[in-house]
Amino acid sequence: MKIQLAQHSGFCFGVRNAILRIVNELNNNDETIFVYGPLIHNPQTVNILHRRGLQTIHDLSGIKGKQVAVRTHGIPIEDNRYLKSEATRCINLTCPRVANVQSLIKKYSRQGHYTIILGDSDHAEVIGLKSYASAGVTIIASATEAAEIPPAEKYLLVSQTTFDRDLFEKIIPILQKSLKNLTVMDTICDSTRHRQDDVRKAIEEKFDTLIVVGGKNSANTSRLAGIGRENGLLTFHVETEKELQWKDFTDSKSVLVTAGASTPGWIINNVLEKLYDIKFRNSNFFIKHIKNVIELITRTNIISSLFAFMLTLFIQSAITAKHGLTYPVVSMLYIFSMYSFNNYFDRAFLRESNSYKYGIYKKYGKALIFFSLVSIPMSFYLMRSSGLDQIILLLFSYIFGFSYFTSPVKRIMNSLSFPLARKVYNSKIITGLGWLIVTTLLPLINTHVPWTSILFISLFTITMITVRHILIDIIAFQGDFIMGRDTIPIWLGIDAAKYITHTLTALTSLMCIIHVVLEGQFLFLLMILPLLYYSVLINRLVKIRYLITLRYEFIIDANFFLSIAIFLATIIIS
Repeated sequence: MKIQLAQHSGFCFGVRNAILRIVNELNNNDETIFVYGPLIHNPQTVNILHRRGLQTIHDLSGIKGKQVAVRTHGIPIEDNRYLKSEATRCINLTCPRVANVQSLIKKYSRQGHYTIILGDSDHAEVIGLKSYASAGVTIIASATEAAEIPPAEKYLLVSQTTFDRDLFEKIIPILQKSLKNLTVMDTICDSTRHRQDDVRKAIEEKFDTLIVVGGKNSANTSRLAGIGRENGLLTFHVETEKELQWKDFTDSKSVLVTAGASTPGWIINNVLEKLYDIKFRNSNFFIKHIKNVIELITRTNIISSLFAFMLTLFIQSAITAKHGLTYPVVSMLYIFSMYSFNNYFDRAFLRESNSYKYGIYKKYGKALIFFSLVSIPMSFYLMRSSGLDQIILLLFSYIFGFSYFTSPVKRIMNSLSFPLARKVYNSKIITGLGWLIVTTLLPLINTHVPWTSILFISLFTITMITVRHILIDIIAFQGDFIMGRDTIPIWLGIDAAKYITHTLTALTSLMCIIHVVLEGQFLFLLMILPLLYYSVLINRLVKIRYLITLRYEFIIDANFFLSIAIFLATIIIS
C-alpha cells in the first residue's frame, strides 16, 4: 500500500499565526483569556488550549473587564465594536485573509455595491462577513440560488475563503450573464485552493483512497472529503487516527493523506503512523514483527540503555584500563529506570501527542515500572564494594532523576519566579547531567586519567544526549508548543537549536582530535562519526513538515548502534 502526504496539509498561515499568538499570550499571562466562539475548527487543539486557560464563550454578556480574543473566522462588526468598548483588552486573531474580505465588502458597500457571498450561511466566517455589507447582501451556495438575488445597480461578488474552487468558477459566468455591473473578487484562500488541487491531482494519478484529517465541523476539511467522494475515492474524514481501522484498507493500493487548515502537526503524524501500522499489519509475518520489535526497543528506551552500558564499558576499558561490568550495568539500570518512570508519569501528555508511545506504556507500563523499581536497589547492591563517594554520587543522580518527573517537584519548579530556572529545569538539560554522572563520572572517579580524556569523554556524553533530545524535541515541536512544554527548540527557536547542535558537535570533534594528538589513541577519531551523523540529521529534520514519528525516532537512536559498534571496535583492538 502506497502512502503519500499531500503537499499542502496542516495549519494555514492564519491558523498558525493565531496559535502562535494565543499560546504566547497563555505563556506570559496569568489572567484568564476568553475567546468569542471556538478559536479554530479543531476540537483537539481547542480542548488543549482550554486546559491551558483559554475559555470559549458564545455570547458577549459579562465581558466587561476581561481579556477577549476574536476567533480566526472573525466576528460580526457589531460584536466587534461592543467587544472593544467593554473588554479590558481585545486580541484580534482574525485570519488576515478573512479580514481582507471584510475590508472589501465594507469598501464596496460604501460605494453602493450590493454584496453576494458564495458560502455557507451558517458558517461563522460568513456570518461575520455579511455584517459588513451595509448596502445589502445575499448568501448563495450554488448557481440555482442566483434567482434569490434582488435587483441592484451594481454588485460585488466574494466568497467564503474556504469555498470550493471549481464551484466558484462555475457560478461566476452564470451570474455575469444575469447581473449587470458585477465586480468579482476571488477571495478563496491560496491554502484552500492548493489543498483542493492536491486532491484533484491525486484523482488524476489514480489514487484509490483519500484520508482527510481535520475537525468534522471544519468547512475546508469537509470540502476536501466531498471532492474525494464525488470522484469515487474511498474517503475517510477523521479527526484522529483512532477512527482508522485496518480492515477498511484491505483493498487500498494508494492512499493520499491531506489535512485541513486547522489540523495540528502531531495529529497528522499520528495518522501517518497509524497508516504505516496498518500497512505492516497487512504485510507478511516477518516484516510485521520486525516493526513491532523496533517500536518496542525504541519507545521503551532499551536502545538508550544499551548505549549507556556500552559507553560506560568503553570509558572503563579504553580510558581507565579497568575491567568488570559493575559500572556498565549500573548505568544501564539507571537510564532504563529513569526514562521508564518519566514516560510512565507523562502518559497524559503522551495520550495527546504520541498515542503510539502512550499505547506502549499503557500496555507494558506496570511491567516497566516493576523492573525500574527493582533496578534501583539492584544498582546500589552492585555498587556495594565501591567507594562512599561513588555511592553518594549515584544516590545524587537518582535524586536528580526523580526530581525531573515527580509532580510535587514539577509544581515547585514551575511556580518559581525565575523564568530561566523553569526553562532549564523543563528543557531536559537535567537529563544530560544524569547521563554524565552515571556513564562517565562514576567510572572515572578515583582514577589517574589525563584531564583531556575526562574533558573529551564528558563533552562527548553531554553532546550526544543533548543533541538527541533536541532532535526528538524538533519532531514533537508543534505539540510541545501548543501544550506549553519548555524545550530547547521552543525556548530558543529551531534555528538556535540547530546552531547549538553544530557548535556542540564541532567543539566535541575538536576535543577528540586534541585528545588523539596528546594521547595517541587514533581509534578515538571514529567517535567523530556519531557526531557527524547528528549534524547531518538535524539539517534534514528541520526541513520536514510531517513525518512518521517512529521512523525518525529510530533513525535518531540508530546513531547509538553506530556508537556501540565504534566502542566495541575500540575496546577489542585496544
